[in-house]
Amino acid sequence: MKKRIKVQGFLIFLAVLALIVFYKYLLPVSQNSISRITVDGIGVMLFLSGYSLRIIARGYKAELNPDGKTLITQGPYALTRNPMYLGTLMISLGIILLLLKWWTGLIFLAVYSIIYIPEIKKEEARLSGAFGDKFKDYCKVPRFFPCLKSLLQPDNQSSLEFKFGWLKEEISSFIPVLFFVLGVKIWEFHHL
Repeated sequence: MKKRIKVQGFLIFLAVLALIVFYKYLLPVSQNSISRITVDGIGVMLFLSGYSLRIIARGYKAELNPDGKTLITQGPYALTRNPMYLGTLMISLGIILLLLKWWTGLIFLAVYSIIYIPEIKKEEARLSGAFGDKFKDYCKVPRFFPCLKSLLQPDNQSSLEFKFGWLKEEISSFIPVLFFVLGVKIWEFHHL
């Protein structure tokens, strides 16, 4: 198992433990105000959009790069060089908006940056070595956040085509996270 995955699993365990122990400080005071409903709505949209992006990116990767020796530049990879990491960021920010106080997002962004920025740089160095000028040309695509202009182009909208067959790769993480979020929201509704 990759060291990065072990570290991420440990950090997730610590985050859940902190949520259980310090829930009074971390969970927002439940309110049925328009602002809370709006924040929850944005959280749901980020959460679902992030998982969709990860599913699409992983699906393209599986179809176009079964041997791990092909540079993928199509699908969501035509919009951002790191669609799976962007999807992870969106999922996490969605969960934070749904479950936690806003300031916990700042802590998350710091930890996320410490983990993923070096990882992205390592992957880029590896890809540059493996694909040379082809990767350098590909670097015209934004590293992380797609350009709004490119998202609105009809050609690129098909880059986000969703195939249900791709769902199987992400379902094992989606279902437990969904139930965790729903469980915390139900607990929050009844106890706060």
